[in-house]
Amino acid sequence: MNEQEQQKLTVPGAIILAGVIIAIAVIYTGGNKSGTTTEVQNPPDLEAQKKEQQAKLADSLKPVSPDEHILGNPNAPVKIVEFSDIECPFCKRFHPTMHQIMDEYGKDGKVAWVYRHFPLSIHPKATPEAEAAECVWEQGGNELFWKYLDALFEASATNNQTDDAVPSQVAKKLAVDMDKYTKCVTARTYQTKVQADVKDGLAAGVSGTPYSIVIAPNGKKFPINGALPYESVKIVIDLALKEVK
Repeated sequence: MNEQEQQKLTVPGAIILAGVIIAIAVIYTGGNKSGTTTEVQNPPDLEAQKKEQQAKLADSLKPVSPDEHILGNPNAPVKIVEFSDIECPFCKRFHPTMHQIMDEYGKDGKVAWVYRHFPLSIHPKATPEAEAAECVWEQGGNELFWKYLDALFEASATNNQTDDAVPSQVAKKLAVDMDKYTKCVTARTYQTKVQADVKDGLAAGVSGTPYSIVIAPNGKKFPINGALPYESVKIVIDLALKEVK
C-alpha cells in the first residue's frame, strides 16, 4: 500500500475522532460558548433550616423544676438541660466539658446544669444504668446522684460494652445501702421516671445524645446538638447571658 492510499484510509478515522472530542467538549461545557464549565448550583441552606426547626422544638421543653438533678444554683439565670446516655461515647466525652463549664460559670451562680436521661435504643444497658442512678439518688439525693454519675461515666466502657456488674460496683464504692439498691434496681422503681425524661426529650427535638438546651434568663432557648468543645459551649452561654428579662 502506497502513502497516498494510507492517507485515504486514515482521514475518515481522524474525522470521526475529532467529532467525538467535540461532542465530549460540548457535554462538559454544557453548551457554553465561552468554553467554561457550568457551575452546579448549591442546594438551599438546609443547615440553617435545621437549626430553626430545632429552636422551635426546644420551646416544648418541660420547665425545670426544683426536684430535678440540678448541679449548681437552682436559681441561676442560665440553665443547661442536658439529655444524656451513660453508654454514649460522646456523652462520656462531653461530661468533663460540662464540669469545666460549671467550674467557670457555676461557682458564681450564673449557670445551673440540669441532667435528664435519654438512653438510646441502640444501647440496651443505658436504660438500667439510668434507673440505677435514680436508685442511688433515692438514698442520697442530688449530691450522691452526681457523684455516682461521674463515677459511672468514668467506669463506663460505652457502646453497650460496660460490664453488667459495674453499676453496682460503683454504688458499693460510694457506700450505698446495697440491699435497698438491689431491690430498687430489680423492681425497676424508676422506669417511669426515666421514660418521662425520654418523652420530654423527644418533644423538645432530641434525636441523639448528648443534646443540650441552654435556657436564657428571658426564656429563650439555644439547642446544642452533640459533644461540642468547651469554647463552643462557652459562646452559647455568653449569648444566653445577654438575653436579659
